[in-house]
Amino acid sequence: MGAQLHSIQILRAAAAMAVVLFHLCDSLARNFGVFPSNPFPAGSDGVDIFFVISGFIMCYTTARVDQRSPSDFAVKRVVRIIPIYYFLTLVLFVAGLALPSLLSSGGATLEQLAKSLLFIPYERANGVVAPVLFLGWTLNYEMFFYAIFTIALIAAPRFRIHFVLAVIATLAALGWIAGGSGLLVQFYTSGLLLEFAWGCLIFVIFDRYPDIVARLRPLWVIGLASLLIQNFYDIPLPREIEKGLPAALIVLSVLGISFRGGRLQSSISHIGDASYSLYLGHPYVIEVAGKLTIAIIGVSAISAAFVGIVSIVGSIGLALLSFRLLERPSNAWLRKQAFAASRKKPGIP
Repeated sequence: MGAQLHSIQILRAAAAMAVVLFHLCDSLARNFGVFPSNPFPAGSDGVDIFFVISGFIMCYTTARVDQRSPSDFAVKRVVRIIPIYYFLTLVLFVAGLALPSLLSSGGATLEQLAKSLLFIPYERANGVVAPVLFLGWTLNYEMFFYAIFTIALIAAPRFRIHFVLAVIATLAALGWIAGGSGLLVQFYTSGLLLEFAWGCLIFVIFDRYPDIVARLRPLWVIGLASLLIQNFYDIPLPREIEKGLPAALIVLSVLGISFRGGRLQSSISHIGDASYSLYLGHPYVIEVAGKLTIAIIGVSAISAAFVGIVSIVGSIGLALLSFRLLERPSNAWLRKQAFAASRKKPGIP
């Protein structure tokens, strides 16, 4: 299983880099006119792969009976998500107050900051539903999914997957019925939640039918082709079907691939380890690199190429540093403190 999860780390790296390239191409099109429009819209589908992987990993990490403590599960999820997200959110909030022109999103109010930190969706002035750290909209879904999973571990640990699938299916059905209801209803009944369900179903196949998974390795070609085709053709289907099912095929097939290691695969795996930091931080590396380059050098093909190189190298480099110096140490320290507090006996100082 270790080798198979190593393949998931490599897939995480690929998904994160796809999102990086999506935002980089968008920036080069808007600010430098290199492209008439974003040539790589399919790069945003890395988000769908992340959602499917999340559903799989939550089931995988609670596979053993001794791993199903609801409090332990919730603590691990919270300390995994919050430190780097809170840090970047607060940095952006302060930057928005001090230098609003540096960020395309401008500043934010204290109310918006509070909602961002509490993972409560809200609509910005431009109509976009996103927190201060705009890619945090995906974390709002992640935290909601973790909440559902935690409740499942409390209510029916043995049947946690059945519980989660039933809740998500019910919410998605309500979303289809409710249609244009209020923002919170739309958000928490979105069909995107089904992408976590696809990951849960993949775990069931992975756990019960490992021989079948090994035979499904070629399916990644179909999944990837289905996503890339959407670069050129708009398929009129809900995102959880149009993008979620191809993403699920990719995740399922990658689980059947065993990597032998090597320097290149090890390097990619390290990017996979830092994929969370890479995902959250890269838009601001691209934004700052672009604005500073335009201010100093101007708009040209050379400056566009420079921004492209700096954005990719800078995003990866800062993500690796963030993972090593902030993300991993903060996660370890917070886990230690949380578990020490939970196991401390009453009445003992």
